[in-house]
Amino acid sequence: MYHKSKSVHLKSSASLRYNNLSVLCSPERNVTCYAVVHKAVVNISNCASEGAGSGVSPNVTQRQLHCKDVAGVTQNAAILEAKFCELPSRTLMVVCCQKGVQMFEPDSSALVFWHALFNSDGNDGFLFTRGIASVLDSFIAVGAAFVRDPESPGTSTGSVLVFSIPSRGTNVQLSETLSGHSYPISAVAGAGDLMASGDDSGCIMVWQAGPKFYQLTRINGGGATCSSLCLYKNLVIGGYGTGHIRFFDTQKGNLMTEICAHAKWIHAMDLAPSVGLLLSTSEDTMLRVWSLKADDNQAKVSLAHQECITDVQLCGAKFLDKEGHSFCVSGYDAPEVVCFTKG
Repeated sequence: MYHKSKSVHLKSSASLRYNNLSVLCSPERNVTCYAVVHKAVVNISNCASEGAGSGVSPNVTQRQLHCKDVAGVTQNAAILEAKFCELPSRTLMVVCCQKGVQMFEPDSSALVFWHALFNSDGNDGFLFTRGIASVLDSFIAVGAAFVRDPESPGTSTGSVLVFSIPSRGTNVQLSETLSGHSYPISAVAGAGDLMASGDDSGCIMVWQAGPKFYQLTRINGGGATCSSLCLYKNLVIGGYGTGHIRFFDTQKGNLMTEICAHAKWIHAMDLAPSVGLLLSTSEDTMLRVWSLKADDNQAKVSLAHQECITDVQLCGAKFLDKEGHSFCVSGYDAPEVVCFTKG
């Protein structure tokens, strides 16, 4: 169904992070940007589209993005996730790190906004942000966590920061903070007027988006991290550290379907919504494409394609278009993004 079309080189390899690949396609410029996190750096490779199908793309320019302080000085803060967030009026590169969340212009030329985390109650512990999603036309949601003692259950909290994004300029506002998670946020997803957040216990919360966000349903976890989330029609889809993918009803939280998708930890999933294709990758070196059929009463899942990237723990996955004609994956300690095309 798919065949390898090219590899895009990175300036340095990908770290083993959840959802460690973001893609920005610019048809008007005939350029596709690939971004992965390596420790405290976001590696961005700009690839001219005419390189497709040439094995290794020769038309690549590379740059690196670091977190900065308010004075513009580079910080050596570990980055947990980076994502191009596309809204109707603008696109931003959003970076989650140990110190907070930062938003840059998509070409990384300027820091647009910085929201620093601080511990308001004075308790010992550490803070970080993880999980990024565009919601509706003017919101970006980011997961935030406070961990008092990593070895002690019940000493952590997770929340979702919802930012209101102006069509231009730097007047980004923290619109609201959504609480309810008792563990650090691990993934956030948005589609239409819905948003979903998952945490390290496997708990998923589905939110109705709008001028004010409110909780639709809560799906309790079984102890395994929900590392990646997608929303499709009436389904919220969770990928777990156990290798399972579970499909829940967004309104009632009922389990519709469960598949044993991978032998090891799932690190990333992505969706081609126009054709109902789900892409999943795992530490087991396998990438799999699943065909989805969903209605109000049931969800059917079938395996459409699979590939093995030998000796590479896969940590990122992205479709390059909504119709699922092509996709790409990244892997831990691999200095390239591997692209596949249908045909």
